[in-house]
Amino acid sequence: MAEAVSVKKFLAESGQNLRIGDIILSRSPTFLSWAIRWARGSAFSHAALVFLVAHPDEGFSSSFLVESVREGVGLANIRDYIAGRHPHAEIVVLRLEGEQFTESYFKKVRGLMLDHVKSGYDFGRVMRMGLSALFSLRLGWFTISKGQKKSMEHAVTMTRRRLHKWVPPQFICSGFIQYGLAKAAEMQGITANVMLKEGLSPDDRDGILAVTPEDVARSPRLTWRFAIRRGYVYPVKSYDEALKRISQ
Repeated sequence: MAEAVSVKKFLAESGQNLRIGDIILSRSPTFLSWAIRWARGSAFSHAALVFLVAHPDEGFSSSFLVESVREGVGLANIRDYIAGRHPHAEIVVLRLEGEQFTESYFKKVRGLMLDHVKSGYDFGRVMRMGLSALFSLRLGWFTISKGQKKSMEHAVTMTRRRLHKWVPPQFICSGFIQYGLAKAAEMQGITANVMLKEGLSPDDRDGILAVTPEDVARSPRLTWRFAIRRGYVYPVKSYDEALKRISQ
């Protein structure tokens, strides 16, 4: 794709435009999105991974994302983010490329993430939702006292429990993706660096959970593909170009 196209055309040709394992960063005009961006010092408030790309000949014409949100881990239709008369989100698409990052590797990544999907009503989920306000206050305090770059890691570390490690999902969506990339690389013996944040060790559990959408957006290991805003898709090659497109 050399020029801007409509979202409708982009989705119709999603098999050419998207790959399993592509990373989606997004933001919306909601207060929660703004608050998360402020606390993290990020241009984006949410991250998701392309889980399945449309294959009409196999019976499905939509592409799906796996994501960690307030209600837990689940799947979302990318169409719900960017299609319709009034799309609520502005998104960018990034890709991890390299000879070791095969289809088999990304299937392992999505499998690890999918394994965390929970259905039904459970007490643990209610507790996570109730405690999310406490975590957000803690994150806000660390943003003021420690600065935006260190606030997430301090909040994650201080929220750990001896018998129960809890971090609200809506604040670790990008950390969830980093976990999948790192764990799949370990399991498949991949030697290429998959840590999206500079200096982050695969053994640093708190650091992995604390990876923010801004860390992902700034990662030199990812290739910029698209920026999508208000019904149009623009090919982009850098952070600055993408931000300019979604801020028009």
